Amino acid sequence: MQIYIKPYKNTKIYKKKKILLSDIAEIAPANLKDISLEDILILEIKEDKKQNYHISIIDIIKAICEKYPDVNIVNVGEKDIMIEYLPDDKKENPLITFLKVVSVCLILFAGGGIAIMTFHTDSALPDVLIKLNEIFTGTKTDRPYWIEIPYSIGIAVGIIVFFNHFSSKKITDDPTPIEVEMDSYADSIEKCIINSFIEKKRGN
Repeated sequence: MQIYIKPYKNTKIYKKKKILLSDIAEIAPANLKDISLEDILILEIKEDKKQNYHISIIDIIKAICEKYPDVNIVNVGEKDIMIEYLPDDKKENPLITFLKVVSVCLILFAGGGIAIMTFHTDSALPDVLIKLNEIFTGTKTDRPYWIEIPYSIGIAVGIIVFFNHFSSKKITDDPTPIEVEMDSYADSIEKCIINSFIEKKRGN
């Protein structure tokens, strides 16, 4: 009898101490005559504290074969699974979340503004704009607003289009560059944690 399983890469578990196969993987078919794979115990958490756990596909196969030795298992998902156990599902205070968001926004706004001004100074952009104004109008002024204002608006529009985000709305359905980077960062963290678990199992 052939069973297909697709383990998830990362699973958050709240409060639940006994982790079943259905908590960390998709199964097809899940239930057959005299066989119920969803209720197979994969891990039992002893400590009631926030902690990460590592499960390999070998651990899953052993747990299944121990109960159903005649089952042929085909893995179509992850080989290493990370379980993030949380003793409770309490959400952070909305006020604290708001203050964090405001702080990050202010830091990014100040840093971005300084970076743009520094770049413009290094590239001598003010002199370029003055020269362009002189070429097109024949007059020289230190404040060519008719160029500076559209240029400033263009920078803002360019940033909005690049980051694919304005307020809570997305311009397109594509993920934003920040979402892509955050996803890559999360993948890197998960790989690092899993590798450290594997090294501990090896005794290194």
